[in-house]
Amino acid sequence: MSDCIPILHLITELNVGGAEKALARLLTHLDRDRFAPTVACLYGGDGSVADEIRALDIPVIDLKMTAKWRWDALWRLHRLLRRECPTILHTWMFHANLSGRVLGRLTGVPIVISSERTMGMESRWRYLLNRITDPLTDQVVCVSHQVAGFVVQEVGIPRHKTAVIPNGIDLQDFEHLPNKQRARAALGLSPDQMLVGTVARLDPVKRLDVLLQAMPSLPDVCAVIVGDGPEQSPLETMSARLEIASRVRFAGQQDDVRPWLAALDVFVLSSDWEGMSNALLEAMAAGLPVVATAVGGTPGVVVDGVTGLLAPPRNPVALAEAITTLLRNPDLRREMGQAGRERVEREFSVVRMVRKTEALYEELVKVKMGLEWIEGAAG
Repeated sequence: MSDCIPILHLITELNVGGAEKALARLLTHLDRDRFAPTVACLYGGDGSVADEIRALDIPVIDLKMTAKWRWDALWRLHRLLRRECPTILHTWMFHANLSGRVLGRLTGVPIVISSERTMGMESRWRYLLNRITDPLTDQVVCVSHQVAGFVVQEVGIPRHKTAVIPNGIDLQDFEHLPNKQRARAALGLSPDQMLVGTVARLDPVKRLDVLLQAMPSLPDVCAVIVGDGPEQSPLETMSARLEIASRVRFAGQQDDVRPWLAALDVFVLSSDWEGMSNALLEAMAAGLPVVATAVGGTPGVVVDGVTGLLAPPRNPVALAEAITTLLRNPDLRREMGQAGRERVEREFSVVRMVRKTEALYEELVKVKMGLEWIEGAAG
Protein backbone atom coordinates (compact mmCIF):
# COMPACT_ATOMS: atom_id res chain seq x y z
CA MET A 1 0.00 0.00 0.00
CA SER A 2 2.93 2.35 0.59
CA ASP A 3 3.58 2.39 -3.19
CA CYS A 4 0.00 3.31 -4.07
CA ILE A 5 -1.23 6.77 -4.94
CA PRO A 6 -3.04 8.07 -1.81
CA ILE A 7 -6.45 9.56 -2.55
CA LEU A 8 -8.84 11.24 -0.14
CA HIS A 9 -12.45 11.29 -1.31
CA LEU A 10 -14.37 14.09 0.40
CA ILE A 11 -18.17 13.94 0.09
CA THR A 12 -20.82 16.10 1.72
CA GLU A 13 -22.80 13.17 3.13
CA LEU A 14 -23.00 9.39 2.96
CA ASN A 15 -26.73 8.81 3.05
CA VAL A 16 -28.39 7.09 0.10
CA GLY A 17 -28.15 9.20 -3.05
CA GLY A 18 -26.72 9.32 -6.55
CA ALA A 19 -23.29 10.71 -5.67
CA GLU A 20 -22.97 8.36 -2.72
CA LYS A 21 -23.82 5.34 -4.87
CA ALA A 22 -21.35 6.43 -7.54
CA LEU A 23 -18.56 6.80 -4.97
CA ALA A 24 -19.29 3.37 -3.48
CA ARG A 25 -19.25 1.74 -6.91
CA LEU A 26 -15.99 3.46 -7.81
CA LEU A 27 -14.33 2.30 -4.61
CA THR A 28 -15.64 -1.25 -4.99
CA HIS A 29 -13.85 -1.65 -8.32
CA LEU A 30 -10.86 0.67 -7.88
CA ASP A 31 -7.46 -0.96 -8.42
CA ARG A 32 -6.12 -1.14 -4.86
CA ASP A 33 -2.67 -2.11 -6.14
CA ARG A 34 -2.38 1.37 -7.65
CA PHE A 35 -4.55 3.56 -5.44
CA ALA A 36 -4.97 3.84 -1.66
CA PRO A 37 -8.34 5.49 -0.95
CA THR A 38 -9.67 7.10 2.22
CA VAL A 39 -13.14 8.62 2.51
CA ALA A 40 -14.23 11.61 4.59
CA CYS A 41 -17.77 12.96 4.82
CA LEU A 42 -18.89 16.26 6.28
CA TYR A 43 -21.73 14.34 7.96
CA GLY A 44 -23.70 11.09 7.68
CA GLY A 45 -20.88 8.67 8.41
CA ASP A 46 -23.20 6.15 10.07
CA GLY A 47 -25.36 5.38 7.04
CA SER A 48 -25.61 2.28 4.86
CA VAL A 49 -23.30 3.66 2.17
CA ALA A 50 -20.63 4.37 4.80
CA ASP A 51 -20.99 0.79 6.05
CA GLU A 52 -20.65 -0.50 2.49
CA ILE A 53 -17.41 1.43 2.03
CA ARG A 54 -15.99 0.33 5.39
CA ALA A 55 -16.70 -3.27 4.37
CA LEU A 56 -14.18 -2.73 1.57
CA ASP A 57 -11.53 -2.09 4.24
CA ILE A 58 -11.48 1.61 3.35
CA PRO A 59 -11.41 4.10 6.24
CA VAL A 60 -14.42 6.42 6.53
CA ILE A 61 -13.98 9.55 8.66
CA ASP A 62 -17.09 11.45 9.72
CA LEU A 63 -16.25 15.14 10.24
CA LYS A 64 -19.57 15.56 12.10
CA MET A 65 -20.69 18.82 10.57
CA THR A 66 -23.99 19.27 12.42
CA ALA A 67 -24.79 22.53 10.61
CA LYS A 68 -23.62 24.10 7.37
CA TRP A 69 -20.12 25.51 7.55
CA ARG A 70 -19.36 24.52 11.14
CA TRP A 71 -15.84 25.80 11.75
CA ASP A 72 -14.91 22.91 14.03
CA ALA A 73 -15.71 20.44 11.24
CA LEU A 74 -13.65 22.46 8.79
CA TRP A 75 -10.80 22.49 11.27
CA ARG A 76 -11.06 18.70 11.54
CA LEU A 77 -10.87 18.51 7.75
CA HIS A 78 -7.79 20.75 7.81
CA ARG A 79 -6.09 18.45 10.33
CA LEU A 80 -7.13 15.36 8.37
CA LEU A 81 -5.54 16.69 5.18
CA ARG A 82 -2.37 17.55 7.10
CA ARG A 83 -2.25 14.08 8.60
CA GLU A 84 -3.13 12.02 5.53
CA CYS A 85 -1.11 14.07 2.98
CA PRO A 86 -3.08 12.73 -0.02
CA THR A 87 -1.63 13.11 -3.49
CA ILE A 88 -5.17 13.55 -4.82
CA LEU A 89 -8.19 15.14 -3.13
CA HIS A 90 -11.37 14.19 -5.01
CA THR A 91 -14.44 16.07 -3.80
CA TRP A 92 -18.10 15.18 -4.33
CA MET A 93 -21.15 17.49 -3.97
CA PHE A 94 -21.36 21.24 -3.44
CA HIS A 95 -20.26 21.77 0.17
CA ALA A 96 -17.45 19.24 -0.13
CA ASN A 97 -16.34 20.87 -3.38
CA LEU A 98 -16.02 24.30 -1.78
CA SER A 99 -14.38 23.25 1.47
CA GLY A 100 -12.10 20.78 -0.29
CA ARG A 101 -10.90 23.28 -2.86
CA VAL A 102 -9.96 25.87 -0.25
CA LEU A 103 -8.51 23.61 2.43
CA GLY A 104 -6.87 21.32 -0.09
CA ARG A 105 -4.83 24.21 -1.41
CA LEU A 106 -4.14 25.63 2.04
CA THR A 107 -2.70 22.27 3.13
CA GLY A 108 -0.65 21.75 -0.02
CA VAL A 109 -2.53 18.87 -1.65
CA PRO A 110 -0.86 18.47 -5.07
CA ILE A 111 -4.00 17.58 -7.06
CA VAL A 112 -7.59 18.70 -6.38
CA ILE A 113 -10.46 17.25 -8.41
CA SER A 114 -14.07 18.39 -8.00
CA SER A 115 -17.27 16.74 -9.21
CA GLU A 116 -20.29 18.34 -10.86
CA ARG A 117 -23.38 16.15 -10.99
CA THR A 118 -26.36 18.50 -11.29
CA MET A 119 -27.82 21.18 -13.53
CA GLY A 120 -29.99 23.01 -11.03
CA MET A 121 -28.05 24.82 -8.33
CA GLU A 122 -30.23 26.21 -5.56
CA SER A 123 -29.20 29.87 -5.83
CA ARG A 124 -27.04 32.32 -7.74
CA TRP A 125 -24.73 32.31 -4.73
CA ARG A 126 -23.82 28.72 -5.54
CA TYR A 127 -22.94 29.70 -9.10
CA LEU A 128 -20.80 32.56 -7.81
CA LEU A 129 -18.99 30.50 -5.15
CA ASN A 130 -18.37 27.75 -7.67
CA ARG A 131 -16.88 30.22 -10.14
CA ILE A 132 -14.72 31.96 -7.53
CA THR A 133 -13.21 28.72 -6.18
CA ASP A 134 -12.84 26.91 -9.51
CA PRO A 135 -9.25 28.20 -10.05
CA LEU A 136 -8.27 26.08 -7.03
CA THR A 137 -9.10 22.85 -8.90
CA ASP A 138 -7.05 20.94 -11.42
CA GLN A 139 -10.01 19.16 -13.02
CA VAL A 140 -13.80 19.12 -12.78
CA VAL A 141 -15.41 15.72 -13.38
CA CYS A 142 -18.87 16.05 -14.91
CA VAL A 143 -21.32 13.20 -14.92
CA SER A 144 -22.59 13.91 -18.45
CA HIS A 145 -21.85 16.07 -21.48
CA GLN A 146 -24.96 18.07 -20.66
CA VAL A 147 -23.64 18.85 -17.17
CA ALA A 148 -20.27 19.82 -18.67
CA GLY A 149 -22.00 22.23 -21.03
CA PHE A 150 -24.02 23.65 -18.16
CA VAL A 151 -21.04 24.38 -15.90
CA VAL A 152 -19.16 25.96 -18.81
CA GLN A 153 -22.01 28.19 -19.93
CA GLU A 154 -23.81 28.96 -16.68
CA VAL A 155 -21.08 28.69 -14.02
CA GLY A 156 -18.13 29.87 -16.07
CA ILE A 157 -15.78 26.93 -15.61
CA PRO A 158 -13.27 26.74 -18.49
CA ARG A 159 -14.13 23.92 -20.87
CA HIS A 160 -10.58 22.55 -20.89
CA LYS A 161 -10.88 21.83 -17.16
CA THR A 162 -13.92 19.56 -17.55
CA ALA A 163 -13.77 15.79 -17.95
CA VAL A 164 -16.92 13.76 -18.65
CA ILE A 165 -17.13 10.46 -16.76
CA PRO A 166 -20.69 9.05 -16.74
CA ASN A 167 -22.11 6.97 -13.91
CA GLY A 168 -21.55 3.24 -14.17
CA ILE A 169 -23.67 0.24 -13.25
CA ASP A 170 -22.45 -3.21 -12.29
CA LEU A 171 -24.45 -5.44 -14.63
CA GLN A 172 -23.73 -8.47 -12.45
CA ASP A 173 -26.00 -6.97 -9.81
CA PHE A 174 -28.90 -7.35 -12.25
CA GLU A 175 -28.14 -10.80 -13.65
CA HIS A 176 -30.47 -12.88 -11.48
CA LEU A 177 -33.58 -10.82 -10.79
CA PRO A 178 -36.76 -12.65 -9.82
CA ASN A 179 -39.38 -12.85 -12.53
CA LYS A 180 -42.22 -10.37 -12.39
CA GLN A 181 -44.76 -12.64 -10.75
CA ARG A 182 -42.40 -13.83 -7.99
CA ALA A 183 -41.28 -10.26 -7.29
CA ARG A 184 -44.87 -9.04 -7.02
CA ALA A 185 -45.88 -11.90 -4.76
CA ALA A 186 -42.96 -11.23 -2.43
CA LEU A 187 -43.76 -7.50 -2.27
CA GLY A 188 -47.52 -7.86 -1.89
CA LEU A 189 -48.28 -6.31 -5.28
CA SER A 190 -51.13 -7.23 -7.60
CA PRO A 191 -50.13 -10.06 -9.98
CA ASP A 192 -52.39 -8.90 -12.81
CA GLN A 193 -52.54 -5.09 -13.01
CA MET A 194 -50.17 -3.07 -15.16
CA LEU A 195 -47.58 -1.49 -12.89
CA VAL A 196 -45.42 1.59 -13.42
CA GLY A 197 -43.01 2.99 -10.89
CA THR A 198 -39.99 5.04 -10.02
CA VAL A 199 -37.10 5.15 -7.56
CA ALA A 200 -36.30 8.63 -6.33
CA ARG A 201 -35.78 10.90 -3.39
CA LEU A 202 -39.15 12.53 -2.76
CA ASP A 203 -37.87 16.00 -3.55
CA PRO A 204 -39.54 18.79 -5.55
CA VAL A 205 -37.03 18.52 -8.41
CA LYS A 206 -38.14 14.94 -9.09
CA ARG A 207 -41.65 16.27 -9.93
CA LEU A 208 -43.45 13.17 -8.78
CA ASP A 209 -46.57 15.31 -8.74
CA VAL A 210 -46.48 15.10 -12.54
CA LEU A 211 -46.55 11.29 -12.38
CA LEU A 212 -49.50 11.45 -9.97
CA GLN A 213 -51.32 13.92 -12.24
CA ALA A 214 -50.86 11.47 -15.12
CA MET A 215 -52.47 8.62 -13.18
CA PRO A 216 -56.16 9.62 -13.67
CA SER A 217 -55.54 9.13 -17.42
CA LEU A 218 -54.29 5.60 -16.66
CA PRO A 219 -57.35 4.13 -14.93
CA ASP A 220 -56.26 0.48 -15.02
CA VAL A 221 -52.67 1.14 -13.90
CA CYS A 222 -51.04 1.05 -10.47
CA ALA A 223 -47.91 2.95 -9.47
CA VAL A 224 -45.12 2.30 -6.98
CA ILE A 225 -42.93 5.12 -5.68
CA VAL A 226 -39.76 3.87 -3.95
CA GLY A 227 -37.91 6.38 -1.78
CA ASP A 228 -38.52 8.93 0.92
CA GLY A 229 -38.03 12.64 1.38
CA PRO A 230 -39.73 15.93 2.25
CA GLU A 231 -42.41 15.65 -0.43
CA GLN A 232 -43.97 12.42 0.81
CA SER A 233 -46.81 13.98 2.78
CA PRO A 234 -47.82 16.47 0.02
CA LEU A 235 -47.69 13.67 -2.54
CA GLU A 236 -49.87 11.41 -0.41
CA THR A 237 -52.34 14.28 -0.01
CA MET A 238 -52.34 14.83 -3.77
CA SER A 239 -53.00 11.15 -4.49
CA ALA A 240 -56.02 11.27 -2.18
CA ARG A 241 -57.30 14.46 -3.81
CA LEU A 242 -56.92 12.92 -7.28
CA GLU A 243 -58.76 9.81 -6.01
CA ILE A 244 -55.91 7.53 -7.02
CA ALA A 245 -54.64 6.65 -3.50
CA SER A 246 -55.82 3.04 -3.87
CA ARG A 247 -53.62 2.69 -6.97
CA VAL A 248 -50.45 4.36 -5.65
CA ARG A 249 -48.10 2.70 -3.20
CA PHE A 250 -45.44 4.70 -1.38
CA ALA A 251 -42.88 2.01 -0.61
CA GLY A 252 -40.42 4.16 1.35
CA GLN A 253 -36.65 3.89 1.29
CA GLN A 254 -35.39 0.46 0.22
CA ASP A 255 -31.83 -0.78 0.62
CA ASP A 256 -32.31 -3.08 -2.37
CA VAL A 257 -34.48 -1.72 -5.18
CA ARG A 258 -33.95 -4.65 -7.54
CA PRO A 259 -37.07 -6.65 -6.51
CA TRP A 260 -39.14 -3.51 -7.00
CA LEU A 261 -37.71 -2.95 -10.46
CA ALA A 262 -38.35 -6.59 -11.34
CA ALA A 263 -42.03 -6.09 -10.47
CA LEU A 264 -42.58 -3.17 -12.87
CA ASP A 265 -43.84 -3.06 -16.44
CA VAL A 266 -42.48 0.46 -17.10
CA PHE A 267 -40.06 2.70 -15.21
CA VAL A 268 -40.94 6.42 -15.10
CA LEU A 269 -38.65 9.38 -14.43
CA SER A 270 -40.53 12.70 -14.36
CA SER A 271 -37.78 15.04 -13.11
CA ASP A 272 -37.32 18.73 -13.84
CA TRP A 273 -33.61 18.11 -14.30
CA GLU A 274 -31.08 15.33 -13.96
CA GLY A 275 -27.31 15.27 -14.27
CA MET A 276 -27.36 11.53 -14.90
CA SER A 277 -29.85 9.42 -12.98
CA ASN A 278 -28.47 6.28 -11.33
CA ALA A 279 -32.04 5.07 -10.88
CA LEU A 280 -32.62 5.38 -14.62
CA LEU A 281 -29.47 3.36 -15.38
CA GLU A 282 -30.49 0.72 -12.84
CA ALA A 283 -33.93 0.40 -14.42
CA MET A 284 -32.37 -0.07 -17.85
CA ALA A 285 -29.89 -2.58 -16.43
CA ALA A 286 -32.91 -4.48 -15.09
CA GLY A 287 -34.27 -4.68 -18.63
CA LEU A 288 -37.10 -2.20 -18.15
CA PRO A 289 -38.42 0.13 -20.84
CA VAL A 290 -38.48 3.70 -19.55
CA VAL A 291 -40.51 6.85 -19.93
CA ALA A 292 -38.49 9.89 -18.90
CA THR A 293 -38.58 13.65 -19.22
CA ALA A 294 -36.17 15.07 -21.79
CA VAL A 295 -34.11 17.11 -19.33
CA GLY A 296 -30.44 17.41 -18.40
CA GLY A 297 -28.38 14.32 -19.08
CA THR A 298 -31.37 12.02 -19.60
CA PRO A 299 -31.46 12.30 -23.44
CA GLY A 300 -27.85 11.13 -23.37
CA VAL A 301 -28.99 7.93 -21.68
CA VAL A 302 -32.42 7.22 -23.15
CA VAL A 303 -32.48 6.84 -26.93
CA ASP A 304 -35.99 8.02 -27.74
CA GLY A 305 -37.95 5.29 -29.51
CA VAL A 306 -35.18 2.72 -28.98
CA THR A 307 -34.59 2.23 -25.24
CA GLY A 308 -37.64 4.17 -24.08
CA LEU A 309 -39.74 7.24 -24.71
CA LEU A 310 -38.93 10.85 -23.85
CA ALA A 311 -41.62 13.35 -22.83
CA PRO A 312 -41.49 17.09 -22.15
CA PRO A 313 -41.17 18.05 -18.47
CA ARG A 314 -44.13 19.18 -16.35
CA ASN A 315 -46.60 17.70 -18.84
CA PRO A 316 -48.83 15.02 -17.28
CA VAL A 317 -50.76 14.50 -20.52
CA ALA A 318 -47.63 13.76 -22.56
CA LEU A 319 -46.29 11.55 -19.78
CA ALA A 320 -49.53 9.55 -19.66
CA GLU A 321 -49.54 9.17 -23.46
CA ALA A 322 -45.99 7.81 -23.49
CA ILE A 323 -46.78 5.37 -20.67
CA THR A 324 -49.94 4.22 -22.48
CA THR A 325 -47.98 3.60 -25.69
CA LEU A 326 -45.69 1.19 -23.87
CA LEU A 327 -48.34 -0.51 -21.77
CA ARG A 328 -50.41 -1.30 -24.85
CA ASN A 329 -47.50 -2.94 -26.67
CA PRO A 330 -45.75 -5.79 -24.82
CA ASP A 331 -43.44 -6.51 -27.77
CA LEU A 332 -42.26 -2.90 -27.78
CA ARG A 333 -41.68 -3.04 -24.02
CA ARG A 334 -39.60 -6.16 -24.40
CA GLU A 335 -37.55 -4.76 -27.31
CA MET A 336 -36.89 -1.46 -25.54
CA GLY A 337 -35.99 -3.19 -22.29
CA GLN A 338 -33.43 -5.37 -24.06
CA ALA A 339 -32.02 -2.41 -26.00
CA GLY A 340 -31.73 -0.43 -22.77
CA ARG A 341 -29.79 -3.17 -21.01
CA GLU A 342 -27.43 -3.49 -23.97
CA ARG A 343 -26.89 0.27 -23.98
CA VAL A 344 -25.98 0.27 -20.28
CA GLU A 345 -23.57 -2.61 -20.84
CA ARG A 346 -21.97 -0.79 -23.78
CA GLU A 347 -21.87 2.82 -22.53
CA PHE A 348 -22.52 2.91 -18.77
CA SER A 349 -20.79 -0.05 -17.17
CA VAL A 350 -19.03 0.37 -13.84
CA VAL A 351 -15.83 -0.95 -15.42
CA ARG A 352 -15.90 1.84 -17.98
CA MET A 353 -16.50 4.46 -15.26
CA VAL A 354 -13.68 3.16 -13.06
CA ARG A 355 -11.15 2.86 -15.89
CA LYS A 356 -11.81 6.43 -17.05
CA THR A 357 -11.45 7.69 -13.47
CA GLU A 358 -8.21 5.79 -12.92
CA ALA A 359 -6.83 7.12 -16.20
CA LEU A 360 -7.67 10.67 -15.13
CA TYR A 361 -5.92 10.19 -11.78
CA GLU A 362 -2.77 8.88 -13.42
CA GLU A 363 -2.73 11.54 -16.11
CA LEU A 364 -2.97 14.33 -13.54
CA VAL A 365 -0.20 12.77 -11.46
CA LYS A 366 2.02 12.59 -14.55
CA VAL A 367 1.32 16.22 -15.43
CA LYS A 368 1.63 17.62 -11.91
CA MET A 369 4.30 15.40 -10.40
CA GLY A 370 6.19 13.87 -13.28
CA LEU A 371 6.22 10.53 -15.08
CA GLU A 372 9.02 9.22 -12.88
CA TRP A 373 6.90 9.62 -9.74
CA ILE A 374 3.99 7.53 -11.00
CA GLU A 375 6.27 4.84 -12.42
CA GLY A 376 7.96 4.62 -9.03
CA ALA A 377 4.62 4.43 -7.24
CA ALA A 378 3.52 1.63 -9.56
CA GLY A 379 6.52 -0.40 -8.43
